[in-house]
Amino acid sequence: MTRAPALSARPFRRRMPLLVVGVGLAAGGAATRPFSWSATVLVVVPVVVVSVVAFRSRSEQIPSTPRLRRGVAVWSTLLVTGTAWEMYAFVRQPNWLRPSDLHPTLSTLLDPALEQWPLRFAGWLVWLAVGWWLVSR
Repeated sequence: MTRAPALSARPFRRRMPLLVVGVGLAAGGAATRPFSWSATVLVVVPVVVVSVVAFRSRSEQIPSTPRLRRGVAVWSTLLVTGTAWEMYAFVRQPNWLRPSDLHPTLSTLLDPALEQWPLRFAGWLVWLAVGWWLVSR
């Protein structure tokens, strides 16, 4: 009878501080008042830090294929369109600290679903996990 190879504890130990920081950010973010400056800082700081790390890391050269170019074109278009909508809606709000029903951002649309603390915490965890997944690919 053969045994399954034991999972190495080394990758888990390297990722443990990152996991602790992520859970701490999620708890802090869930505890802030929506659309406050503290919530904005807790969004902007991780985005800037992870973006700098992602852009500074060396990536392997991927051969260009027609399928890859189409995928990049589609995802780039979606990203630019979504970002343009968010920026337009945010700038058009009468008060940047209060959500506007006339110009809703994605945060404004999701806010009713994330009113309760456990759901806000879960939302922050999902946001951080998706962000990490996107950056680490």
